Amino acid sequence: MERIGTVKEVKGETAVVHLRRHLSCENCGRCGGILGAEDSRDHYVEVLNPIGAEKGESVLIEIGDRQALFIAFLLYLVPLGGLVAGIFLGFKLTAALGWESYRELVAAGVGFLLMGLIFALISLWDRRIKQSGRYRPVIIAQLQGEELESLE
Repeated sequence: MERIGTVKEVKGETAVVHLRRHLSCENCGRCGGILGAEDSRDHYVEVLNPIGAEKGESVLIEIGDRQALFIAFLLYLVPLGGLVAGIFLGFKLTAALGWESYRELVAAGVGFLLMGLIFALISLWDRRIKQSGRYRPVIIAQLQGEELESLE
């Protein structure tokens, strides 16, 4: 997956890039919406900078499709699966302990607890993986006037 962005800051071998919006998400409203502040709708990403792009340059960044799908799976489906599994586990727990009157409350509590635990584990994994740079996007090209217009 490739995205166009502008380098806002250079930090050694990495750079902070302001990403341009895709046409598909231009007006969807999920990131601050139409009434949201302009900077709350923008996305800033820290990327590897092997080509030495400088502040203010337009660049093309890339992240592998498999990596993007894996991250989306990890952030969305795994916690949802934990919530559902926790709810079923909560129903089994209440039946085993004889707490039938608190059945839904315990099931919801166990589901949210398991989902929170999964988010905490993902957060720990994220801290560790950030140091390796394995899932970090990479600047693959600097874009000039004509190249930039053809990609937009």
